[in-house]
Amino acid sequence: MGESSDDDSSACCKVGRTAASYGLDGIDEELSARWGGDDDSVGVRELAASLNRQVLAAAMREAGLSPLDGEPENLLRLLTDDDVPGSRRLDTRRRLEREGVDVDAVLSDTVSHQTVYNHLRDCLGVSKGSDGDRLERRGSTLHALRNRTETVTRETLTSLREGGELDIDGFDVIVDVRVVCESCGRSHELGTLLEDRGCDCTTSY
Repeated sequence: MGESSDDDSSACCKVGRTAASYGLDGIDEELSARWGGDDDSVGVRELAASLNRQVLAAAMREAGLSPLDGEPENLLRLLTDDDVPGSRRLDTRRRLEREGVDVDAVLSDTVSHQTVYNHLRDCLGVSKGSDGDRLERRGSTLHALRNRTETVTRETLTSLREGGELDIDGFDVIVDVRVVCESCGRSHELGTLLEDRGCDCTTSY
């Protein structure tokens, strides 16, 4: 992880290479959907920060760690923020390196907001404010998050198993998101609900 491969070299830019190197499946769908033209869209600076957090989190899991919510964000701040004292930055680096994280590789693989912007426009062909139907974009975001949950869960369980902390031979991870309509009590699979654009009970008069 963090090193280029033949598959990585075929990626369109640094974002693609980084995503491939760290196993960030679904990142293109996530970036495209979150950068949509709606009022709740996310700017490229926030998207870059989110991607960089995922890079560090993936590197930590590869080293056998189980990062807590918010931990990668705080560690990146300690490693890169100009306001952090040099001694604190060094302590953070040494701690991660002792735990098996290649800090230099992670920092080299982080991306700028301009790189994310270029990836969206040049590689994915996304134009802010004109990238399709809002429901489709938000659906892509939800599917990408579900895929990431599956990936993170699988990697964490594998790490625990290999460390002797989890006794299981083989396993698969299935994340099934279901939505229950409060009006009729019917349970819908997320993808089906989005395809149907709602519950049947709202149109059955």
